[in-house]
Amino acid sequence: MAYQGINTGSSPNSGTGDSLIEGAEKINSNFVELYNIVGNGTTTLVGIVTQITAGTNVSVSTAYGSVEISAPTPSQITTTNLNVSGVSTLGAISVTGATSITGVTSITGATSITGVTSITGSVLISGITTLASSGGITTTGGDLYVGGDLYVLDDVVYDEVTGRNLNITGVGTVAILGVSSTSTLAGDVSIGSSLSVSGVSTLTGNVSLGSSLLMTDDKKFILGDNSEFTFFHNDSDGNVISADVGSLNVKADTQNYTSGAGTTQVMATNVDGNFGVELYYNNNKRLETRHGGVNVQGYFKASGISTLGIVTGATYYGDGSNLTGVVTSLTGADGSAMVGVVTTLTGADGSGMTGVVTTLTGANGSGMIGIVTSIIAGSNITLTGGPTGIVTIAASGGVGVGTTNVSTNSLVVSGISTLGVVTSATYYGDASNITSGKWNLGADGSTHYQFTGPGGLSATADPVIYLARGQKYEFVNNMDAHPFEIRVSNGGAAYTNGISVEGTTSNGTTTFDVPFDAPNSLYYQCTAHAGMGGTVVVYPDLFTV
Repeated sequence: MAYQGINTGSSPNSGTGDSLIEGAEKINSNFVELYNIVGNGTTTLVGIVTQITAGTNVSVSTAYGSVEISAPTPSQITTTNLNVSGVSTLGAISVTGATSITGVTSITGATSITGVTSITGSVLISGITTLASSGGITTTGGDLYVGGDLYVLDDVVYDEVTGRNLNITGVGTVAILGVSSTSTLAGDVSIGSSLSVSGVSTLTGNVSLGSSLLMTDDKKFILGDNSEFTFFHNDSDGNVISADVGSLNVKADTQNYTSGAGTTQVMATNVDGNFGVELYYNNNKRLETRHGGVNVQGYFKASGISTLGIVTGATYYGDGSNLTGVVTSLTGADGSAMVGVVTTLTGADGSGMTGVVTTLTGANGSGMIGIVTSIIAGSNITLTGGPTGIVTIAASGGVGVGTTNVSTNSLVVSGISTLGVVTSATYYGDASNITSGKWNLGADGSTHYQFTGPGGLSATADPVIYLARGQKYEFVNNMDAHPFEIRVSNGGAAYTNGISVEGTTSNGTTTFDVPFDAPNSLYYQCTAHAGMGGTVVVYPDLFTV
């Protein structure tokens, strides 16, 4: 029933308003309705506020009528201690003191906890949560469920992580990492202890191992898009390095191979700086390669048939049955079984001589081919022995056969002669083939040539070389390495005018007969190592002549 008002009429005693009884009935009806709402005046109905008092951080607009209760801005709960034991749903939470949460809590807003927090129940966080932003410690006694992403700006220290995906974009330090599925590590990985991988892992950054990489038997370390290179270990095969496709290349300036727990030298390379190889037996060098050939230290024994040049040795082993011209068997008192040696001389003409000239003409044997019948000593020559048997010819003076130096005012040579140093006051004849300068080449590793020769050069690294037009020069390279070439410029094409090579450019002599029209500047360079080279200056300068 709604409120009823009394009609008072248009004017006093006009007879247009309610009668007294009508007005009294309306008043009684209003009171009945009011008492039904608020009570009978003695007992007030539950839910009726009889007094409103504003507490801490709360303001009340009025004590009756329309009452407004409000909290000051910001509208947060600020308390020293927050104890939640039941199910709670909170918005934004900022906790600076000790916090204890024992029930199930769902937090949907931004949360900042800077004090010591103890959580023994389950916490559901769907918003952004900052833990220990001011250096506090957060302790969770139960499970911590994060519905969204978990962002950690500082270090995360944990005993064990179990999950489907672990994404680390910064620097992560993991003591023991067990991976049973596919893993992709895009940043730098530092493994301080153990890495256990049973699935496929892709590492795209740098991997740093603080300890060892342990792989059990038959577990292979595989390289190459198609697994071309592997190495592994097992008890039957031992330690295996396998290059299934292509060559196995071991590259290093110096290589040392040892056995016997790394104490016994087996092989070494580049010991002399010119990429030679040395072989050892029980730490004693037995064979080495050098620019001039192979050096054998100790005896040389070949079980097959070998073809050698001149062999000088103190001792020969074997029965020598295949040696030609050497007595291999001596039978009979007269040595009749000796092959290649005179065993019988019969007749005046020596026709019975085996293996020697059989035709003898003339009483003095002058018709014997290949047989010296008379030896006469000339000037400064002495003979030891007679005209038969073993004869030794020696020079007894300063001039003659076998002398070290020849001094004379006039030397005429009609054949081909090889002379050492010739000192004379005057030279006659064609000197066009005389070399104006010769340099011997060495090397400082694969970085520099070293020149020794004219210009006061002694193992000088990559000097500027000056060459005169119309003159001939030699560059001797016996290193069997670092091919030497004259070029038009640094890294340019080879300059071939006037160039000739005896042997090879890496083991021989390069002769440069400088043309009159040669460029003012050229360049010498190793064709295998571009850093080894220098400038060649040709004079006089064409532009100033």
